[in-house]
Amino acid sequence: MPRIATIPDGFAPIAGATGFAEANGPWFEKIEDGRLIRGFLAEPRHANSLGIVHGGMLAAFLDSSMGSTVWHVLGRRAVTLTLSLDYLGPGRVGEWLQAEGEVVGHDEHMVQVRGRLYGRRHDVLAGLGAFALLSRQRAEKPRG
Repeated sequence: MPRIATIPDGFAPIAGATGFAEANGPWFEKIEDGRLIRGFLAEPRHANSLGIVHGGMLAAFLDSSMGSTVWHVLGRRAVTLTLSLDYLGPGRVGEWLQAEGEVVGHDEHMVQVRGRLYGRRHDVLAGLGAFALLSRQRAEKPRG
C-alpha cells in the first residue's frame, strides 16, 4: 500500500470546480511569491493499468494549471491552441503532485506558457503551450 501524502500548508480547495476538474478533484491552489501553484493528491482512480498516474490525467492537470496561470497573470481567460509535453518521470498513487506555469510571452491575441508538474522528489511533466486569449467581455475567473 502506498504512503499517502498530505495536502501541504497554504493550499485551499478550488471552489466551484465543474466538469473534468470536479470529476477528477478535488484540486487545490495557492499563491506563493506571486505564482499560482495547483496541486492534487494522486488516487487509485487516477492510475493506469501500470499503477501509476495516467499520462492523460497529468496532461490535463498541467494544461488546466497553465491556463489558470494566464488568468492569474493577465486577467484574461484562454483556451489551449497547442500543447507540447515531455514526460520526465512517473506520478505515483499516494503522491502530492503540483503544477505551475510561467507566461513567457504574449500579445493581444495569444500567450505562450511554460509549465512544470512535479512531486516532492522529482519532475513528472514539462510543457509548453500556446493559448488563445478570449474576449475581455468573457473575463470571469475559470473554475478548474
